[in-house]
Amino acid sequence: MWCFNMPLPKFLKEPWRPEVAGALIGLVAVLQIIVVRSPWYITGPENQFGGWLFYVLTGGLLNTKEWAYFNPNSPMFVAPAAAPWEPANKEFMIVWGIMLGAMIAKAIEGNWRLRWPANRMVVLLSIIGGLMLGFGARLALGCNVGNFVATIQSLVFSGFVFFLGMAVGTFISTRLIEDFLMEKMHRSKPIRIELGSNVDNRKVLAFALAATLLTTLYWWGLGIWAAIAFLYLGIAYGFFGSKGNVCFTSMLRDGFWSRLAPYGGNARAIAIALAIMITGNLVLKYGFGWQYREFLFPVGVHTFLGGVLFGIGMVLVAGCSFSSAYRSGEGSIPHLIAWFGMVAGMTILSYVWPFFFTTSIYLSPVLHFYDFFGGNVAAGAAAAYSVALFIALVGSWRDGTLQRLVQIPPLKILAPRLHV
Repeated sequence: MWCFNMPLPKFLKEPWRPEVAGALIGLVAVLQIIVVRSPWYITGPENQFGGWLFYVLTGGLLNTKEWAYFNPNSPMFVAPAAAPWEPANKEFMIVWGIMLGAMIAKAIEGNWRLRWPANRMVVLLSIIGGLMLGFGARLALGCNVGNFVATIQSLVFSGFVFFLGMAVGTFISTRLIEDFLMEKMHRSKPIRIELGSNVDNRKVLAFALAATLLTTLYWWGLGIWAAIAFLYLGIAYGFFGSKGNVCFTSMLRDGFWSRLAPYGGNARAIAIALAIMITGNLVLKYGFGWQYREFLFPVGVHTFLGGVLFGIGMVLVAGCSFSSAYRSGEGSIPHLIAWFGMVAGMTILSYVWPFFFTTSIYLSPVLHFYDFFGGNVAAGAAAAYSVALFIALVGSWRDGTLQRLVQIPPLKILAPRLHV
């Protein structure tokens, strides 16, 4: 245990500005394109886990493996139901890594502890919001990561439509919370649990590092190097997200809509990450001819509706698919409840997948930003960059940062008064 007593740099023990963490997350997302030839995503592997979990918990009564979404023999097949340790779901390691990375970050700070729900209303909102997050994410074919930053990164238009849906959804639920539910939440019966509120963070750090090592050795033994790559990419995402408290929910709720606490830090963080990701895609794909598995999602009613549901769930949970995962790793029980609710919501969507697939998804086209400019990639990239700029400007205007930056001192046009 001698290594846990070594002095660490001060910056590792203190929170970071979200803008710094956002830049680092953007760089990791570009690295992911290089290392595993895929963009950043989260909810796909979680949905595979949900299909397996429902099958196990019901003793096979819910034969999820035969559902069209999970059945390889179905023309509507997406991915198999699989446990996190199965090679078919090796990408789940990015989610596990996010949780471990956040645990490591908080343990180094000395701030890891179990954070229980403040009252019963928080539990209820975590469940409802989690279900909406999961259902909305899979309806739209991706969440705030896979069908927002990862698609706009590739200049795919569905990311912008999903963003519009999230904006509408977060507006609805922000008004619902601030105008109607806030008082009910304060009156809700409190929950007082002290378990895990005071823990030895050195032991937490030891657990996280041991879990990382054991997970690495497991996949090493199977010879599946991609799973190890996903694990460490996830650790980086979780570590940086936790250090900067990066949150897509705050980007819209606080950066766009809140009357009580306007704050643009997370809007700027996501905008910076998105701009770096767009740049990485342009340089790698069009500069070096790098090929990777892009998310070419069809855009239609399902995209916008999924975004609205996801946006509502974000504010109810006070977290997105990314922050719910890393805050679970930080010890937040409400976000862990929401995360399992999200997994359940995805699995429910998988059951009714044929309806949405045949009525919207299959009928919808795949569009790129540059399709609106005659195939001009430069114009399409400019449109994608403008989304990031818009997010940053709105958040910075609402919290006063933009006004402070552009404030020009008044010119003195009157001659000084002479004293005689």
